[in-house]
Amino acid sequence: MKLLQQDYKVDEFELELEFSGIDQVISVQSRRNDRENHFLLEQAKKSDNLVAGIVGWAPLDANEIRVFLDQYLHEPMLKGVREIITGSPEGKFLNNPDFDHGMTELLRHNLAFDLMVSEQQLPAAIAFADRHPDQRMVLNHCGCPQIDAHPSSASWAHSIRELARRPHVYCKLSGLSSQLPSNIGRSNHSQILSPYFDTVCNAFGPDRMMYGSDWPVCKLTTTYPAWLNTVDDLIITLSESEKNAIHQDTAVRFYQL
Repeated sequence: MKLLQQDYKVDEFELELEFSGIDQVISVQSRRNDRENHFLLEQAKKSDNLVAGIVGWAPLDANEIRVFLDQYLHEPMLKGVREIITGSPEGKFLNNPDFDHGMTELLRHNLAFDLMVSEQQLPAAIAFADRHPDQRMVLNHCGCPQIDAHPSSASWAHSIRELARRPHVYCKLSGLSSQLPSNIGRSNHSQILSPYFDTVCNAFGPDRMMYGSDWPVCKLTTTYPAWLNTVDDLIITLSESEKNAIHQDTAVRFYQL
């Protein structure tokens, strides 16, 4: 993890994107503090329009959440908020009335919500989504399935199909390289991930799926170009309009770019 313990700025990111064909991106938070929002906004404004918006952080379970969000009312670059729920007990976020109140404030501010949960938390995430049927949500990293060389988990697949029945929930095709066992070579990523992709694609459909790089975390197991190639391998049989949905159109609509 030492590789990640540093600031990653837009100049480095531009080098990663060279020759990738990527025109614009959304930057997503990784730290749970307001300094992260200001850092991401500062980098976005230096990016010469490369960064189209950011998904920041907010203390959604705090009493002062409305005041916190109000400070960004005139910041059009803030498109949404994420809370890293993985690794936390369900009572801290998914089953917390204070967090539910924060979600109503998020809706009032017309901000999207990035839902980052583990495979084991998906049932609680379904109940959470049911309590907030008007809030745009996108599931990060396909729900973090526990990936191995065998067919995808039946319980994960069931939860994915159930969550996808909620039309306000979307799915981000991201982070799966970090879930792969370390002994699997990059050339086999598409083959191993194919049944997981098939599950989320059949459940959500391309119109509710979007590409995500998980950069720089993806650097632990792959590179930005290699992950983009893996995703393009996974979606190769889709129509051009379906590919465009995953590459850009879903994100443009979801984050209201």
